Amino acid sequence: MRLFSSWTGSEFLLVYAMLLAFACLGAWWIPARLRKSGRRGSVDDLESVAVLAGGRDRLTVALLAELFVSGALEPVGKGRLRVASPDLTVTSAGQALLGHDAPLTPDAAVTLLAGHAERVAVRLKRAGLLMRGGEVARLRWLSIAPLLVLLVIGVYRLRAGSAVGEPTGFLAMLLVLTAGLAVIRYAKADPRTAAGIAVLRELRARHGSLARAPGPDEAAMAVALYGTGVLIGTPWEAFHAIMRR
Repeated sequence: MRLFSSWTGSEFLLVYAMLLAFACLGAWWIPARLRKSGRRGSVDDLESVAVLAGGRDRLTVALLAELFVSGALEPVGKGRLRVASPDLTVTSAGQALLGHDAPLTPDAAVTLLAGHAERVAVRLKRAGLLMRGGEVARLRWLSIAPLLVLLVIGVYRLRAGSAVGEPTGFLAMLLVLTAGLAVIRYAKADPRTAAGIAVLRELRARHGSLARAPGPDEAAMAVALYGTGVLIGTPWEAFHAIMRR
């Protein structure tokens, strides 16, 4: 174990910290350069916008918000909703929610809509706005590759230092930080293609007013684009509180 043996512990820590900064830059630069371009297209229906903006979770809260604003759902207890108007004319996804007998929780709603969300995602993949599974996995691993290489180097130096009795506490903390950053970067990988990112940006620019004061007919689309936080200060703020719980 002679690699890096000529460096003191403080020298290696300094170099490692510098390399960590570059690895972080690389972890965010790589997806920006290697992301699939996709195909530009128009998206205007609520379900597609929600999945494009935030995946199946966003689709769930957008559909729940639509039903809540229309009066088909109402709060009951903490973090739960009950069906108030089961006969309301809604989409097939809305029917799946209104047909649920027990009080609805966000997690239960996600499960009920999982198949529907997957079908919407497949449609967006075919349109070139979302990457396919293998493409997302490839981008995830490429994104964290600089951090993984640095982690291997750090573990090697940690073992070598421990073998000769060097203090390794600070290096161990840096290794934990590196591993944590790799996990976060892996989990936060954006499944959208470059075209999908551009389309979502255009949608938010076109509907920017929804982020400030959505009306009853706009609340669901506002949630699809921006999340439930847009309902704070509106008559439907209770829905935001339920989703947070």
